[in-house]
Amino acid sequence: MGKRNIVVIALPALAFAVVCGVDILRETDAWDPVEVGLDVAETAMLVLLIIAVAWSVQRISSVDEEQRAIQDYFTRRTARGETWRAERAAEIAAMGDAITREFKAWGLTSAEMDVAGLLLKGASMKEIAIARETSEATIRQQAQSMYRKSGLSGRVELSAYFLDSLLGEAEKLGNAKLSVVVSE
Repeated sequence: MGKRNIVVIALPALAFAVVCGVDILRETDAWDPVEVGLDVAETAMLVLLIIAVAWSVQRISSVDEEQRAIQDYFTRRTARGETWRAERAAEIAAMGDAITREFKAWGLTSAEMDVAGLLLKGASMKEIAIARETSEATIRQQAQSMYRKSGLSGRVELSAYFLDSLLGEAEKLGNAKLSVVVSE
C-alpha cells in the first residue's frame, strides 16, 4: 500500500480515536475501569472498521484500474485484428474461395461444408449444433462424413490441411527474403 493510501486510512481513524478519547476524558462521572475498557474496545473496533472500509474502497479502485487496463488491451488487440483483416480482405476472400472449392472437390454436402467451416474456425460440436439448430449427434455424423470424404482423420488434420499450405508459402517467402539478405 502506498503512503498516500496509508494517510487516507490513518487520518479518519486517528480523528475518530481523538474524538472518542476526548469524550472519555470529559465524562463527568467517576471513571469506572470496565466502562473505560468498553469505550476503548468500541473505539478500537470502529477504528478497525473504518480502516477495513477504506482498504476495501482502495482495493476496489485498484481492481477497477486493472479492469480498465485489461479492457484497453483487448480493445487495442481487437482493433489490430480488424485492421489486419481489412488490409488482407482480398487474400482472406481468396482463401475462403479456395477452401470452398476444396470442400466441393471432396464432394461435401452444403451441411458438411458448413460444419467443416465452423470446425476450421474452432467451434465446438455443441456450438455448431446450436448455430445450425440441430443435435450434436447430427453434427458428429456430418463431421464424420466430411472426414471420410476428405480422407482426413479429424479436426487437427483438417486445420493442418489448410494451414500447412499457408505456412508453407509464408516459409518460402521468409526463406526467399533470407537468401536475398545473405547474398547481399
